[in-house]
Amino acid sequence: MSGYVYDYDTERPIKNVQIDINENTTKTDSAGYFSIQVKTNKSCKILLRKSGYAAKRINRSPDSLGAFSKRNLNKVRIYLFNKNSDFHQ
Repeated sequence: MSGYVYDYDTERPIKNVQIDINENTTKTDSAGYFSIQVKTNKSCKILLRKSGYAAKRINRSPDSLGAFSKRNLNKVRIYLFNKNSDFHQ
């Protein structure tokens, strides 16, 4: 799985976001980019955390063929809400 993490309000990339997917962990780079190995035949729980931002949880399930489609796993765009944002609840 790979993709980018952005600030919802500014649309700027967020560096050093911790991304936990099942037992694997990685962090975004200065461009907000991350890449992490995911078993394609299993569901996964994705947790994104960064100080000053609301944590985000995403649950993904394999498609009907028993695997994730490449469209679902490559170059995803994920947005986090800054805790000071008007949209943060």
